Amino acid sequence: MLLEIQMKKIWIYAAVLMLLASNTLASDLRINGEKISLYAKDEPLQDILRQMARQGIRVKIDPQLNPDISINVENGDIQKVIDTIVRPYNHVLIWEKPSEKLSGFKLSEIQVFTPGKQERIRDLTSPRTFSLSKSSKNGAVFVKDEILLRAKSRTAAEKIAKAIGGTITDAHEALGIYKVRLPADSDVAAISDKIRSLGGEQANPDFAYIAPPAYHSGISLPGRIAKTFRADGKVPVAVLDSGLSPGIGPNGFVIASFDAVNSEQLLSDGVGHGTHMALIASGAVKPLGVKTETDSQIPVIAIRVMDDNGITTDFTLLKSIEFAMEKGARVMSLSWGSETRSDFLEKALNYAASKGMIIVASAGNEPTGKPVYPAAYPSVIGVGAEYPNGKTWEKSNYGSFVDISAPGFAAFPVGSGGPGVYAGTSISAAFTANRIANYLSKNPEISSAEIKAKFVK
Repeated sequence: MLLEIQMKKIWIYAAVLMLLASNTLASDLRINGEKISLYAKDEPLQDILRQMARQGIRVKIDPQLNPDISINVENGDIQKVIDTIVRPYNHVLIWEKPSEKLSGFKLSEIQVFTPGKQERIRDLTSPRTFSLSKSSKNGAVFVKDEILLRAKSRTAAEKIAKAIGGTITDAHEALGIYKVRLPADSDVAAISDKIRSLGGEQANPDFAYIAPPAYHSGISLPGRIAKTFRADGKVPVAVLDSGLSPGIGPNGFVIASFDAVNSEQLLSDGVGHGTHMALIASGAVKPLGVKTETDSQIPVIAIRVMDDNGITTDFTLLKSIEFAMEKGARVMSLSWGSETRSDFLEKALNYAASKGMIIVASAGNEPTGKPVYPAAYPSVIGVGAEYPNGKTWEKSNYGSFVDISAPGFAAFPVGSGGPGVYAGTSISAAFTANRIANYLSKNPEISSAEIKAKFVK
């Protein structure tokens, strides 16, 4: 029997190693002076530009611009090729002469931005972005060259990581989940599938989730942020989003913060979505149609889980949930989602819920009727959006996973699309988190089941 188990493990590791050996590049880029050879098939623009950055070209781009690119050029003119891959955006190419003794010029910098939005460009060489791949089978997006592994012990995880040529780079010890870095250009989905199908430990890609684009209603009504803030002794809400812009909001409304993407950086928000959600969850900004009562103000734990592209991942969320629990949050607001279901994220949310955390998530801004996660997990309250008059917003997603609806329009003095009225289930979820935290503050002994019975209709 022992021999059979050992042979089975050997077969698992051998099969995974065969997958590693059979990988092909999703893209290839070579630059020689003013000429470039580039092959890419459905490769994110920023991944292509990141390869250029590795060859000494400085790249600056609006973090929200990242379409998939397909191109096949051999020894083409670099300026024409860049014109092709960044269309329809504006771009600037900066050239320099390498030496007085050498003829010609060398491309030194690329800037990519939408018309009139050049001020939003950021340095792509920053470590604040995730490198992603997309499954050809189901369209799921995940981190390149990385898997999450659930094992009974660190020793067991290290053995599996070593067998597949990987390295453990981080861990969530309470859940026994390990982040494993794989060799470059690994077939992440196939390796994960093979480990599971052959009876090994549970493995998944590190799935990614994207912040919904800001929906500006077109109404230019200027928003107001509360100048004073009184939330002493109240239950805090953890807002897991794109962060918080420095200097925004009243003094004292943030009681703790954490940048889960880059822990060495001070909290910021290159996307703007998280700033809106923190203001709504705290009660510093009210959705339209809601009375402005000062006693509804709630302290916020602001956690940046998204990179400069508005993207987060399973493992980033696992670490952020852990931080929120350590800081005493009783409510968690998640205003983003994906149709991809993740066993690891569901386990983390179940664990948080078992410790008394109330989790609220947005249902999505596309009325497809398809489940969106995390809103569709059983441990989460899924929230749809309403107009200020209580009528259902026509862009709000629907389905049995949507537990309640709440006001989804709010006026902000700041935003990626400028001041004005924004809309979405993101606002509805953050506002619901605020309401639940207020109720918990007044009824601290109430159970999670009683909270759901009161708020879920």
